[in-house]
Amino acid sequence: MQPDVLDGYSSSLLLIAKEADKRGGGTIRPKLIIGGAELIDSPSRRFIEDVFDAPFYDQYASIEFERLAWQCRERVGYHIDADSVVMEFVDSHGEAVAPGERGEIACTSLFNYAMPFIRYTVGDVGVASEETACPCGCTFPLMKVLEGRKDSLIVLPDGRILSPLVIGDGMMFFKFYPSMDQYRLIQKKVDMFRFLVKKKDSNVDERVMAQALVAYVRELFHVAESEVTFEVEFVDDIPLDASGKLMKVVSELNASNVTI
Repeated sequence: MQPDVLDGYSSSLLLIAKEADKRGGGTIRPKLIIGGAELIDSPSRRFIEDVFDAPFYDQYASIEFERLAWQCRERVGYHIDADSVVMEFVDSHGEAVAPGERGEIACTSLFNYAMPFIRYTVGDVGVASEETACPCGCTFPLMKVLEGRKDSLIVLPDGRILSPLVIGDGMMFFKFYPSMDQYRLIQKKVDMFRFLVKKKDSNVDERVMAQALVAYVRELFHVAESEVTFEVEFVDDIPLDASGKLMKVVSELNASNVTI
């Protein structure tokens, strides 16, 4: 098959791209790639685009509302499907936040008649764009960025909240990143994290990589050794979630206690 479009879970598309790269490059040459279901960081996006020599466009959807927002060819943000949903960005009290500020996404469906959803929080966090127009000409309102689910936000001891994108985009500058096939960062407690790492290069010393990884993430998070504990475990495989997703950042903190 030579499809014009590849469409699927972002992590699945990444796995396909890695397999194609192992075989000496992508034999499939689609015109465009559409991902979704989970956040994709910058290095993963670029890798997929390089392997298949095609642009990657992200879309945001949920089971309850189907598609909610999507990237156009300009990729300056996400166009919200305002003809089928009213999307709000709210704080922990349900009040609207200002454009450019982080807020939990609350949606009101305009087509679910059998089971109405009114200001229904889907568990995701995003930022409404301050831009009122897109160069593509579409006049739908823009979401600046999707920051992920509340249960994937990192909460630090000083109260700072980090998006999974901070970790994903920051990892590309880690010196051993090219030797890592997959990783998952799990927040066990506010002051305790566990890293699962699947190596790509078996020749890399695990002790050296682990020490470098802990030092790098401490610097990325701006935390002292006395504030946060990191554990690194090297594994043969990192399993998919029950939903088929491969989440790189998971928080075991109670998401209801995360104040946006």
